[in-house]
Amino acid sequence: MPSPSSDAVTTAAHPGGTHPLRLPPVRWLLLLVALMALASATALWLTLQQARQLGQPDQHSDLWYVSSVNSELARVRLLSHQLLAGEASADELMLRLEVLYSVLDNTSALPKLSDRLHGRLPNTAATLRELAHHVDAWLHTMDNNPAAHSEQVAREITRWADLLQQQARTAVADVHVAATEDNDATRQSLYQRFVLLSLVLAGLLVGTAALIWYLLQEARRARRISLALSQTNQLLETRVVERTRQIEEGRLLLSFILNASPSDVLLIAADDGEVFFINQRLIQRLDLTRPPQHMRVTDLLHDDAQCQALMEGLDRYGEVDGMEALLGHKPPTWCSLSARLIEVDGRLGHLFWSFDITPHKRLEAQLRELATTDPLSGLDNRRAFLDKSAALLEHCRRHHQDCAVLMLDIDRFKAINDRHGHAIGDQAIIACAKIMRATLRDADVLGRMGGEEFAALLPLANDKAALDTAERLRSAVQALYIPLENGDDLRFTVSIGATQLGGRDTSVEGLLVEADEALYRAKAEGRNRVVTHLPHTPATSETTSLP
Repeated sequence: MPSPSSDAVTTAAHPGGTHPLRLPPVRWLLLLVALMALASATALWLTLQQARQLGQPDQHSDLWYVSSVNSELARVRLLSHQLLAGEASADELMLRLEVLYSVLDNTSALPKLSDRLHGRLPNTAATLRELAHHVDAWLHTMDNNPAAHSEQVAREITRWADLLQQQARTAVADVHVAATEDNDATRQSLYQRFVLLSLVLAGLLVGTAALIWYLLQEARRARRISLALSQTNQLLETRVVERTRQIEEGRLLLSFILNASPSDVLLIAADDGEVFFINQRLIQRLDLTRPPQHMRVTDLLHDDAQCQALMEGLDRYGEVDGMEALLGHKPPTWCSLSARLIEVDGRLGHLFWSFDITPHKRLEAQLRELATTDPLSGLDNRRAFLDKSAALLEHCRRHHQDCAVLMLDIDRFKAINDRHGHAIGDQAIIACAKIMRATLRDADVLGRMGGEEFAALLPLANDKAALDTAERLRSAVQALYIPLENGDDLRFTVSIGATQLGGRDTSVEGLLVEADEALYRAKAEGRNRVVTHLPHTPATSETTSLP
């Protein structure tokens, strides 16, 4: 059903209910103008092609060609007379004949020239071929011995020169006449195309004028319609204001809910990092005094690798769920982070929310430490030592580096426990572990294998370095003492077995077995000494003991 405003517009446009002169739709006028413009462009292109053809450098190439042949033939004729008179040499005649032959050979330099001559002037083309045949024969005669045959060729040239010269002049005249006729035909064609172009341009001008008149009529009608639309716009503006108020109230409610949320919430622009929203909980967690205007993911997360993984997930999948990451910088805290790629007011944005999992990560670290650390000595337990040593041993083997393994055992440990009690025995184990940490390097892997037995893996340590290290460790334990309650000091020693990787393809367990064999040899030889197992003698193992 038509609205009152549309009725008013119709009445204003056609007063009295009468219809004005019916105009063709604007699309038809545009189509007509486009066709005329296309016709104008086509006519102009054809005209330019004709004009370009007139301006080509080879327009008069036929005339130039036959003129050059005539000129060169005259020079050959003159040079032949001079040679017979003794005024020129055979080499000069042969050189001039070669120049004449190169001028006659137009197949490679001017391929179109030969086609025009054969098509328009067959007699001229035949004359030139005949001349080329004579020149080729003369050159062939002089090729073997120019000095011997030069006079013979010169006489032949003199005999044929008049006839050939006359034919060449005739060819020049024929080509000149043909070129003149071609130019006249081209000028006629160009004139006709200019006339056609003028007619098409005139039609284009008339069509453009009709289109402008029609557009002016439509502009007047559009002004009348705009008056009716202004009332509609006022009504729409009122509704937009009301809707904007409702949206703002919704945003305030959402902001209140997000601020009261137990999670951290952040919404930023994807292109420049403009902060659309950040709740108070996240502001406090990041130790900020006020909400920032701009923020990047690097400002939110502590670790660059985690930032890169988060952005790669957003770019590839548009979302990331439950990613464990370090949040903030002063100091960073562990969180479970999720993110979404969303659109905000026509702009692409990143929505982040997270939950604090610091207590969970702290408990996880404690459990991991309990699972990998010996509680009495503080060294790696057997499982952790084997895992770390396997990775380090593989690195040394791959890079062809030295690596040594030490097995250490407290001498007469059972007697210490039986005589002084297990508490003193535990102190001996703790003291031995401290000596190992103080004597060995940070890069070495240390572990308590069980009871009073310890192990160490020494990367980049050759035979001598391993023995020196083991001897320092033995001497340090020998100098150690533990005060007892009765005022005496407990002193104890250790025995150490050592082995070397030596470029072999063996495992950590295999090296530990070899070091353990060397350790038992040290025990058997009197204890408080270092014994080395030599892995390069598989049949029997040699030992080196240090008193």
